[in-house]
Parts: sequence; structure tokens; C-alpha cells
Amino acid sequence: MNEIRNNLFVVLHNVTGVSKIIDTSQVVYGLGYQNFVVSRAEGSAAQTGIPEANRLALKMKRNFIVLPDLGDVIELLGVKRPLLMPSPLLTKERISISELARSLRSGERVALVLSGSNSSFSRREMDMGDCRSLDADVDIGPSGTAAVVLYGLSRELSTGPQSG
Repeated sequence: MNEIRNNLFVVLHNVTGVSKIIDTSQVVYGLGYQNFVVSRAEGSAAQTGIPEANRLALKMKRNFIVLPDLGDVIELLGVKRPLLMPSPLLTKERISISELARSLRSGERVALVLSGSNSSFSRREMDMGDCRSLDADVDIGPSGTAAVVLYGLSRELSTGPQSG
């Protein structure tokens, strides 16, 4: 199952807050996932959040990657189309954990992109991937979204069908 999990890259994009980086990295690593990526970090997130998340990754023997933008995530990580998770108020399409698990089981590299900004993703960014959200009344933030999706994915990977 670890090989399957290694194909998932959780990306926190366009972040300025330190706590969003730290909280999301704790969720990703704490639920047993290896790859956490931050793209377009600015302000205190870049100055304080990135070193703290890097420290946690080293301590837990996990991967932490910092990239300039979403285009770099797609190009450098070998992801076909990222799965962007905007606010549930911005899209009617809901995430399917079983579809996500199926993609990972088939060997596909998947970038699960969470917005670190209160304004979510730009139209250009949303056009770069597939947009799905949680079935929630409001946006629960990147660490909450990561917790729900990754916990559900862990359960699906451990109990679901083992072939794609």
C-alpha cells in the first residue's frame, strides 16, 4: 500500500499563512502519506512555514517539496491533470474517493491540490486540472479538506479492491 501512497502528492498552493502550511503538513504526514508540496508560498508562509514544514518532514523521514507555481507541479512531478479542491461553493462536482483510489492503484501519479488562499483558485488554475470539492456546506480549509480526503483514501486503499 505504501507504493500506492507514494503516487499521491498533496499540494498546498498559493499560501501566505504559516499555520496553514504547518497544519496541512501534520495532517499529510500524520496520516501516513509521504509527499507534501507547497507551491507559490509568500510572506510569512515562505519565511517561517516552509522551514517548519521542512523540519517536520526531515524528522518524520517524509518528502517536502517547494515549487514556484502550479505549472511546475504538473511538469516536474509528472502529473497528467491535477485534482484541484476548491470551496464546495464554487463547484457542484464532488470528489469520489473510490475514483481517486482507483487512479492511484493503476500507477497514476496524482496531485491533490488544496488552496491556501481564501479566494480559492484562479480561473486559469482551475483550467489546469479537474475541480472537485467535498460535500460540505462551507469551505473547511486546506488542513480540514486534507484530513477528510486522506483519511477516506486510507480506508479505501486498505479495504477496497486491490486491482484497477
